[in-house]
Amino acid sequence: MNLKKNFQKVILIDLTLLILLVIGFFYQSETILAFNESMNPSNNLNNMLGVIALIFLILYLVNLYLLYKFKNLGKQMYLFIFIMGIVISLLSGTNASGPVMYTIDGLGWSVSGVILGFLYFSPIKKEFEK
Repeated sequence: MNLKKNFQKVILIDLTLLILLVIGFFYQSETILAFNESMNPSNNLNNMLGVIALIFLILYLVNLYLLYKFKNLGKQMYLFIFIMGIVISLLSGTNASGPVMYTIDGLGWSVSGVILGFLYFSPIKKEFEK
């Protein structure tokens, strides 16, 4: 089994899930949008979280590229970005999502766990030391 190729496939799966999550964000039902708006009315904190989330998205995409190319900076950055994602998620307040978005989000967190496992608990970690 080629561990490098499998790791790169997991990175591509994560990228695909991220793209599906972004696309799905624009196709949420009106009921879910109305609920989310009623639970989290627009304010300066939400606007700031939106900017932070956009920066996070850009950093995440750059990090996936670095991981795909086995750059040491990518490994160092991934844990920080993972924790930053948890903090953003906790600060975003109460949100509803449909079953498809919920499943994609859950798969995304699972794939992130797989990536962390690869990075810190498998022989692939040696590829980042070259």
